Amino acid sequence: MDFADLFTRSAREMAPLAQRRGLQVLFDYRGPLLRVESDEAALHQSVHRLCEAAIALVHDGFLFLSAQTTLHEAGLGDVAVSVAAAGARADDSRIGELLRSLGMTERRLAAQPGQGEEPGVATGVCPSTGAVVSFAADRTNGVLFALDLTLPASPMQEQDPPPDAAGARAWLVSDAPGHWESLVRRLQRLGWATSTFASGQQASRQLAALKPGMARPTLVIAAPSGNAFEGLDELRMRLPPGTQFVLATEPEPSVAPPAGVETIPWPFSPGELLALTRRAEDAHAAFSGLTMPAPLTFGDRPHALVVDDNSVNLLVASGLLQAAGFEVATACSGSEAIERCREQAPRLVLMDIHMPDMDGLEATRRLRALQREGALPHFAIVAATADTVGVGEASCRQAGMDGFLSKPLTLEAIQCELARVLRGNRKSLAA
Repeated sequence: MDFADLFTRSAREMAPLAQRRGLQVLFDYRGPLLRVESDEAALHQSVHRLCEAAIALVHDGFLFLSAQTTLHEAGLGDVAVSVAAAGARADDSRIGELLRSLGMTERRLAAQPGQGEEPGVATGVCPSTGAVVSFAADRTNGVLFALDLTLPASPMQEQDPPPDAAGARAWLVSDAPGHWESLVRRLQRLGWATSTFASGQQASRQLAALKPGMARPTLVIAAPSGNAFEGLDELRMRLPPGTQFVLATEPEPSVAPPAGVETIPWPFSPGELLALTRRAEDAHAAFSGLTMPAPLTFGDRPHALVVDDNSVNLLVASGLLQAAGFEVATACSGSEAIERCREQAPRLVLMDIHMPDMDGLEATRRLRALQREGALPHFAIVAATADTVGVGEASCRQAGMDGFLSKPLTLEAIQCELARVLRGNRKSLAA
């Protein structure tokens, strides 16, 4: 069984349910494509029940679906599935009720003085696969379910190297660009240089403005919505022969696509992206020259470090920063944050305040001291805290922070604050 295809199929089936709850779906897959030996129906059900649970607990926010695979020489593969949701969260009693229905044992956490206990962490065993299932919640707006399995596995491709688009241009057209970000990141990992457009008309104007010798797109992906295919026919007519033109559709689209247009249900599977990239490898002539504005590659993505001792907050903040155009690393404490910055200086640090070992204020002071000594380059540090009373913005600025965000985090708040903090470097916030 192709695990990547199974995981993608689950995401496609869950996307309509998430969207009805007002959740924007972000999808990612990292690691080798594995053929795993497992009961396909049981594994499918295992992923489904966690997605359904996360969607039931949150609305008006984001659903992050991610999988990480690792292949061992002993013929075994590790599969880690994370299902996180951020938004308006269900109350504590509803969370407890759902966890009990999943057969999970909950360990509640102490809240602020006088506030009783709060949902914390829970563990259990999936009845379908026998896999370990974990749950965590933060105090405000996030929940996380994790599924970890070790299965007999082999690589889907024995010897073929992964394809590399080598800078070929991929244009993505949608009036909801936030939905593209996880796809942008995945394409860039495969060597694509990406540009995003809000409409077919905008992309057509850009194409018409390109001078001879400037590179045209080798791949165009469009997601019709609102006025469906408005402007896309004109764009298709302007594209060079051989350009791959793909419509990202719902699993069961309500509008028939134009004749001769390839359709792929969203989100795209790893195998589908590899196939699109392999087709581009032969179109070398389309890779030369420049487009305007210059498309972004994976190397252009700015790096950010998220620091938080709560696993839910880490995953949610990472997902939101990825949606804002960053490649993200994480740290669970202030001391670990300093180590990560020494290993690779980020463009931005999103710093929690209350952490054991070393809090965010002290970590910021030490990072600024290292920068004054010349041991680290300058980068922005932005506070992210739910304690806006005990630790205010003034204390954060005194410690050397550049900005301040209140939890629960939202994509809009992150984009606005980072636009202010990183003013003058628009490329750092580009998708």
